[in-house]
Amino acid sequence: MVIHSNIKKSELVQKKKGQICDTAAKLFSKNGYHDTSVRDIARESGIGIGPIYDYFKNKEEILFTVHKRIVELNFVKISENLIGIEDPVDRITMAIKTQFDLVDELQDLFLFMYEEGHLLNAKLKKEIMRIERKTISMFEDILMEGQKRKLFKSFNCRAAANMIILFNHGWVLKRWDLMKIDSSHSQLRFTTDFILSAISA
Repeated sequence: MVIHSNIKKSELVQKKKGQICDTAAKLFSKNGYHDTSVRDIARESGIGIGPIYDYFKNKEEILFTVHKRIVELNFVKISENLIGIEDPVDRITMAIKTQFDLVDELQDLFLFMYEEGHLLNAKLKKEIMRIERKTISMFEDILMEGQKRKLFKSFNCRAAANMIILFNHGWVLKRWDLMKIDSSHSQLRFTTDFILSAISA
C-alpha cells in the first residue's frame, strides 16, 4: 500500500514538473529567458508560484530541465526508431530522419537552446553535454559499423557524427533562409542524400 502510494506520488510529481517545463519552454521560446519570470510560468501553467518552488529551486533549474528533456527525447526517439534495423546505411538514414523530424517539430525550442544555452552554469552544461554525447556516440557507432562492413569511406567517425547532427540542426539555425526555398520534406531528402554521398564507399 505504501509502495503504491509512493509510485502515485512520484507520477504526480513528474506530471507537474512536465507541465511546468512545457509552459516554461513555450514562454522561453516566445519571450526569451530573461524576460520570462517564474511568476509568468506560474500564471501560464495554472500552478501557484509557491508549488513551483517545491519542484524547482530557481528559474535556472527550470531552464536546465527544459534542455535536459529535449536532449533526452532526442536520444530516446532515435534509439527507439533504430530497433530492428541492422544495415548501417538504413540505420544512419533512420537516425538522420528521426533527428531532423524532431528538430523540425520543435524548431523554436532547438533555436532557443542554441541562443540561451550559455546561461547554464558550468556544472549544468556538463550534464547536458554528457547526455548529448550519448547521441553523438550512437551516430558514431553506426558510422564505425559501416566502415567495418566496407560500406562507408575511411574518416573520423566522431567528427562526422558531430557534423551530421549539426547538419540537422542547420534546418533551424538557417531557417530564415532555407525555409524560403525548401520544404522540410525536401530538405530532409537533400540532407540525407548529401550525407550518404559524402560517406558512402
